[in-house]
Amino acid sequence: MTEDFPLLPLVSDRCKNRNPVYFWQDVPIVENEHKDPIQLVGGLPNYKFFPVTGANVQLREEPFKDGNDDLLFQIKDVSTRDDEVDIKNSFQYSDQNGQIELRNQIKEFVKRVVKPVSNDWDIVCTLGGLDGIMKCFDIFINPGDTVLIEEFTFTPVLNNLVEFGGIPIPIKLNNLIKDHKIDYVDELENMLNNWESIHPNLSKPKMLYTIPNGHNPLGLAQSLDHKKRIYQLAELHNLIILEDEPYSYLNFTKYDETPNYNLTNDEFINSLNPSFTTMDTTGRVIRVETFSKIYAPGLRLGYMVINKALINLFTKSGELLTRAPSGFSQIFVNNTIIKLGGIEGWIQWITKVRNEYLKRKNHFINSLMKTKAYKEGYLTPIDPNCGMFVSIIINIEKSNEFNGINYNQLMDKFYINSAQIGVLAVLGRNMSVKSEFSTERSNFIRTAISFVDDVSILDLAAQRLSDATCKLFE
Repeated sequence: MTEDFPLLPLVSDRCKNRNPVYFWQDVPIVENEHKDPIQLVGGLPNYKFFPVTGANVQLREEPFKDGNDDLLFQIKDVSTRDDEVDIKNSFQYSDQNGQIELRNQIKEFVKRVVKPVSNDWDIVCTLGGLDGIMKCFDIFINPGDTVLIEEFTFTPVLNNLVEFGGIPIPIKLNNLIKDHKIDYVDELENMLNNWESIHPNLSKPKMLYTIPNGHNPLGLAQSLDHKKRIYQLAELHNLIILEDEPYSYLNFTKYDETPNYNLTNDEFINSLNPSFTTMDTTGRVIRVETFSKIYAPGLRLGYMVINKALINLFTKSGELLTRAPSGFSQIFVNNTIIKLGGIEGWIQWITKVRNEYLKRKNHFINSLMKTKAYKEGYLTPIDPNCGMFVSIIINIEKSNEFNGINYNQLMDKFYINSAQIGVLAVLGRNMSVKSEFSTERSNFIRTAISFVDDVSILDLAAQRLSDATCKLFE
């Protein structure tokens, strides 16, 4: 890592002091070493010990269609292709940062789709998105360090942060309930400029953790102008921006716009909300991605786009915390991309996944807007910009029982009604960094449109949610 790299002072003490021991090091210097010695050092099993010699994989042409015989390919014991991952290598102890063939595919995808402004970046594969986030906390967070987080968030991240001794600080989302916007740059600027008076007993933040495109739970995306201002603040206060992007490719038009389900690859790419990496000139943005939403969560496979100066730190973190990602997962993803026609074919698959989610989102929003609860103003869906969730505001201030402070009690009653009538969702307060901080903005639920077999089930869900809401108000 170069001495002038701006994130160097932010590296955690545990990472600075990390000195792994390797049994193959600390050996005498050998002159005239044999050019082709017999390898008896590492405990690598010969690949012929592996019980699997090959496998056939059949792919769908698009979501919810049966497998297509034209999309049948073989995973080979030993491959002669440079871009293909075979059993001999993928089932072996392998590169800590991922198979080189897969990393090369990911690099091409990032260049084509994400388009970082700098060329000084590289790829590290992870065991899913949360593993990448955990490694970021390992590398940068000392006990007592603070991390800024949008007040509603993917709460498992909080567990990882606290495990490393970090302190999550929520950023208020002032425009959430009224305007359905993720717009907090003025709030963040005030927090950073007046940190000593607002949080006199806490260290100034090292990091902003954000889900900028398809925020979980809200499904909203930050505007480009908002991101630019956030980045300017990060530059001014030397903040790391940890950009969590599991949903950005499930990109939506508004429910009342005519959808285009026949996007070319260029049209799809141009429709996406831009990444913070598109404005990052100093290497402070760490982008975390996952294959969970566009391939399968059980793969436990993802990757990070990071500055090259950080590669060694992440490699050592992986060696200690998780080792390399599953070779089984890497062989599936890499060779699927090849069978689909390379990066361009992979983009087409992602577009088809996006299309299915867009259909579900629009269908569910329209179903909700036909209900009595919506027409009476008892509930208001938030039309998401990306993702697999629709959040619904329960307008409890219209309830005769609302006394200005009993948000939680009324939302509890709503939840009981819903469970009894036959629909379950996540209470907004359960996705808050600090529930007491966010009480007045937590009168919403998060509903997942991803798991049901057919969109018709979303019609029934909308009606049941309406019945549960009307029962609360009437």
